[in-house]
Amino acid sequence: MQYGSYPRFTVAVKGQKITIKFQIPLNCEIPLLIATLVSSLGLKVEDHGAGSDMVLRAWDSAVAWQLTLSRRPENPKESGGSPGQPDEGDLCVLLFRSLISSDKPEIEFIKRGSFSSKELDALASALQLAGQNRTVERKSRGDNTLKPSAEKSVASLEAMGVRIYGLSEPNLGDSKAEISWDNIAGYKQQKRDIEDTILLALQSPGVYDDIARGTRSKFESNRPRAVLFEGPPGTGKTSCARVIANQAGVPLLYVPLEVVMSKYYGESERLLGKVFSLANEIPNGAIIFLDEVDSFAVTRDNEMHEATRRMLSVLLRQIDGFEQEKKVVVIAATNRKQDLDPALISRFDSMIFFGLPDQQTRQEIVAQYAKHLTKSELAEFAKVTEEMSGRDIRDVCQQAERRWASKIIRGQADKDGENGSLPPLQEYTESAMDRRRALLSRLSDQSDRKPVVKKPQLDLA
Repeated sequence: MQYGSYPRFTVAVKGQKITIKFQIPLNCEIPLLIATLVSSLGLKVEDHGAGSDMVLRAWDSAVAWQLTLSRRPENPKESGGSPGQPDEGDLCVLLFRSLISSDKPEIEFIKRGSFSSKELDALASALQLAGQNRTVERKSRGDNTLKPSAEKSVASLEAMGVRIYGLSEPNLGDSKAEISWDNIAGYKQQKRDIEDTILLALQSPGVYDDIARGTRSKFESNRPRAVLFEGPPGTGKTSCARVIANQAGVPLLYVPLEVVMSKYYGESERLLGKVFSLANEIPNGAIIFLDEVDSFAVTRDNEMHEATRRMLSVLLRQIDGFEQEKKVVVIAATNRKQDLDPALISRFDSMIFFGLPDQQTRQEIVAQYAKHLTKSELAEFAKVTEEMSGRDIRDVCQQAERRWASKIIRGQADKDGENGSLPPLQEYTESAMDRRRALLSRLSDQSDRKPVVKKPQLDLA
């Protein structure tokens, strides 16, 4: 079987017994899996008139249910065992499902000594069946609906409050899409980094894997698992995430902080783990976007709340891949990278910085919101908006439009000129100056609130 088409399994030795164990995907039909095992392990019809002769035992408790399959001895008297009890050298197949947690059910093959070829064939058939049920593909091109298993996962995520973008087919290179790179002015290097790191790896994974096979002594995928967007507020981090959702071909799951935060003990980390678990059930994978990740992934210290510490632990394990398959890409955004835990920072394959826009970028942003201004006027307006983010510039333009609209309604607007009904440059510059004063006032208030630490004075008396 092709690597990745079956669940991961572990092999262990316990005393003289060998065990092989793997988790059963949630959308795998366990009755069908049991029937496959029975038909593979039991005696064939031509060898035994009763067909597949197996013993099934079941246990039920308050925390879990268990099923055990074992072959019935052909002659119980000779084997010394009683009917319904497996021989010491027989293969035992144990299925376990917890009733108090959302963990996937497990199936375990246990035998004293080595496995026969027939038993290994049964194990391979079980792995193949679990893999087929797990990797359900989308329908044909042009039909954007998902298979029922994916629809169930998407419905569960939406019920939790997770916002899902990009379920339809990708709009590759479509500048007329609802949101595309053309809607985000400037930041050419950041856009290129996103395409190289995320989009192309999702659209053409085979190319990346072929390079990794040729360069590494032991194959390991070089595709990204986690990417950090860092930079001041309003510089386009979230907007870029939406473009990725529009072009990647896999859904983007926007996880607001309130979705995973809970006042109940242990609930927050369970909800965060559930988001990752459901994302892995989406056939072609997904992108999980964690905005303001510094809200629950700050540096660990003695004053850190226990719930926050546990959530950070869950996030670290999920990104590392110990509790999920390599089908989910995590994009995290933060305004304060210095507050993030060092262990989390080390997990990111790539970090893309979104700084405040330079003169050329500001002019391109201004042209998005004031296209009627001349080129020289756009350059002058861009100079006035120095040290402002893209969001600040957008708000300045909106404020200028509202002021000009009110002047037209009151009969105070001077409509002379070619664009008399549209705001002139002066209206934009005045709004920009008002915005700058507001920003400076906010920074001044923040600095005034900082506690003043008095230096201890020595008593020389």
